[in-house]
Amino acid sequence: MKKLMLVLATFAMMFTAANAEAAKTVEPQKVKMKIKAKIKGDVVKVKVGITHDMLTYDQAKKKGKEANFITHITGTVGDKVVYDASTSQFLSKNPLIKFEFKSSAAKKGDILRITYTELKGGVFYDEKKIK
Repeated sequence: MKKLMLVLATFAMMFTAANAEAAKTVEPQKVKMKIKAKIKGDVVKVKVGITHDMLTYDQAKKKGKEANFITHITGTVGDKVVYDASTSQFLSKNPLIKFEFKSSAAKKGDILRITYTELKGGVFYDEKKIK
């Protein structure tokens, strides 16, 4: 029984160390996106154009490359999340994202930050002032 407990404890330490290594955060890189954010009445209307190849598994296999597409998109104003979406390989190449949120979460001149994560683990962002 003591040997089993020792083996389980050793396994738990190895598993925790592996998870800690995998959980290291990736430093976001700034990229150029087309972002428009305007307050209209009590709503902020946002349009985001992202330049990305969005290589699906099938396309990557045909080209002899590794699949890479956007898996997550987040919009924040200050520390408030105003948009959050999980995406898949079925999002189009160079996607255009449109969304709205209540203007109580932001005011004219605040910075809207759009961040996206790729399948390969890359994290990219761009920022724009709300007009």
